[in-house]
Amino acid sequence: MGQILIGYATRTGAAADIATAMAETFYAMGHKVRIANLDKDPGVQPADLVVIGSGINAGSWYPEATGWLRRNAEALSAARVAVFNTCMNAVDPAKRESAIAYNDAVAEQCGAVASTSFGGRYVPAKAGLFSRILAKATGQKAEDHVDPAAAREWAGRLLPLVTGA
Repeated sequence: MGQILIGYATRTGAAADIATAMAETFYAMGHKVRIANLDKDPGVQPADLVVIGSGINAGSWYPEATGWLRRNAEALSAARVAVFNTCMNAVDPAKRESAIAYNDAVAEQCGAVASTSFGGRYVPAKAGLFSRILAKATGQKAEDHVDPAAAREWAGRLLPLVTGA
């Protein structure tokens, strides 16, 4: 069976929850899975498939995710890579393509062969000062659009990328 690394960067736990849901699918097929917060700087190897995800802030991946990708560029060049993000725009059908496009720069950087976006989570206490001020002005409340079933489904579509799948 294959070995899979699922790494994530998160502020609200959304990307971690997506990573955990994806791992369930891979475990069920007998694969070995490592789930790691990218701020802990996990190594790439051993991995037949590397899945990297990040929350989004102002249209960009979190710096701990982009930094990890830069530091591990050489190792990633020898692996199959898939990327995902979690963001509030992913739940709006009119903004879905824009949400997926937040991955474009990192997907190009690491040669990702698959990319998607999942609904995110807004937790006012974890937002930055500017975001809290904007949320207060617009009346935005806490929201949770994390969909573990969608994460498991996408993981199922990634199975052919895993050696031995």
